[in-house]
Amino acid sequence: MPFLKVEAPKLIGFIGRGILDVLLFIGVPLSLSLGSQAIWNTRYHLTPQQQQQVERWAGIASMIAYIEDVPPVVPLVLWYKEGGLQARNPNNCEGIMGLYTAIQTGELPCFPPGEIGTWEVAYQLQLGARIFKSYCPEIRYTTTDPALIRRCYLYYNAGPQSRANPDTAGYVMNGYDIHHQNMPHTDIEGRTYSLQVLGAWPVHLAIQTQLAQRSDPPVPPVLLSPLLLLQEGLDRIWVSRTNVNVEGMTTTEIAESCVLPATTPCLSPPRASGDTDLRPNVAPLLLAPISGSVSCGPLPGITLTPPEASLVLAPAAGTLTRYTDEWGHLALQIENAEWSIWLTGLRSYTAPEGEVVAGQPVGAVGGSGSAMPALHYAIYDKIMNEFVESWRFLPVTMCPLTE
Repeated sequence: MPFLKVEAPKLIGFIGRGILDVLLFIGVPLSLSLGSQAIWNTRYHLTPQQQQQVERWAGIASMIAYIEDVPPVVPLVLWYKEGGLQARNPNNCEGIMGLYTAIQTGELPCFPPGEIGTWEVAYQLQLGARIFKSYCPEIRYTTTDPALIRRCYLYYNAGPQSRANPDTAGYVMNGYDIHHQNMPHTDIEGRTYSLQVLGAWPVHLAIQTQLAQRSDPPVPPVLLSPLLLLQEGLDRIWVSRTNVNVEGMTTTEIAESCVLPATTPCLSPPRASGDTDLRPNVAPLLLAPISGSVSCGPLPGITLTPPEASLVLAPAAGTLTRYTDEWGHLALQIENAEWSIWLTGLRSYTAPEGEVVAGQPVGAVGGSGSAMPALHYAIYDKIMNEFVESWRFLPVTMCPLTE
């Protein structure tokens, strides 16, 4: 166009580059965010929608559990198993809690299929919790014994006269670890098939862990997954460049351990007996904590704050399982034949699920002043069936000042 002094090919090139720049400016961050979220979603035991239902209904479920005298997360676990945490009655008349026997005997009328409201959900949660208690009267609101809880879930599904082993029941254990996958399940009508959904016990642990870490995310949700994955990559590089020496960080005798003046009714003194190779005898932080606070709750123990970023170490050998929710809360469980150890409040994971050895770096925390500053350390004694004073498994050199 000689009159306007415009060269069309150059103009088209400029426009094309501008459009490409805009697409890159928008598309690259969006792709990173969506891709990171897709990766992060694979780490969830419960879907984001199910986690949101847990968050929404946790208070009501706990109140119902207290009234019916069953553990706090039981109503939610039963709802997950029978109704997928959806506020919708199925077509089989059994409602969201799978109340087959009560419907068949005429004790309860058919629950009409379709969407249900808040009051109806709460009503059915209470019905399920009440039947759960009637099938397993020895359970209590304060019960934490895994063997008893698993047995009660089996009774709820198979009836109170069942003599099956809960550890081999798909309804109870499917998806718990690599040894409990696609387990066979026979329903009330005699049909047998391989389960794809989680069993009651891994769901129980996932919900319990989520509720033990309730807090607002440190950054907007759209940025959370990319930043968590980036932090994980950096911390894995940190581990590869660090020679972890646990000398001075172990204790083998109760007399050599940290002793705090604080006492709590939810924790018991640990036993000195048992297999020393299984005992948690390595401090969970690479750096000595500058403060600590003892607390009860779903996972009673001690919260330890190091002065700066610190690697988190496996206190004992065992099988590691990771629990992640959509709010960026990271937790680990390390379990062996005698102990179940919980490490929550991490900013990243540095070890995959599977077997770990004592002293192996498994995660990291940010330290004092950061968004994820502290590690919560809880220990459950599987022999005594109780949570114990986790600070007594710290050597005196790692003993924090209590708040």
